[in-house]
Amino acid sequence: MKQETPQQRSSRILKLLNSKYPGKAAYDLDGRGMHFVCELEPVSDHPEYDRAIEVIIQSKPHKHLKMTQKYTVISGTMELHIGEKTITLKTGDKYTIYPGDVHWATSDDECLVELYSEPGWTKEDHIVV
Repeated sequence: MKQETPQQRSSRILKLLNSKYPGKAAYDLDGRGMHFVCELEPVSDHPEYDRAIEVIIQSKPHKHLKMTQKYTVISGTMELHIGEKTITLKTGDKYTIYPGDVHWATSDDECLVELYSEPGWTKEDHIVV
């Protein structure tokens, strides 16, 4: 089996998101081909919340000062790291991240996750640590 480059993986996953959620903005969150977002209900429509689908292979450690995020795993398995704690989440599992919690996730199988955030996600409140 041929290995994908990060660019090939990024192109494949973005095409998948665009086909599953036509007309919705989808992008590679940090340009590494490891963390993708598709905005189902963007914050630009209502600042009090947003809803997105993410494909997570590896996200960067970060925190939010204002936002609470509710994760629901749609498919796959991921390790969610919250500070020193690691939780394995599988299809159907839910977890809430609270403001100030340093968190990141890893997955071997391109985990698909629905995220609901209150208030909505902003670049200023996404603090990479």
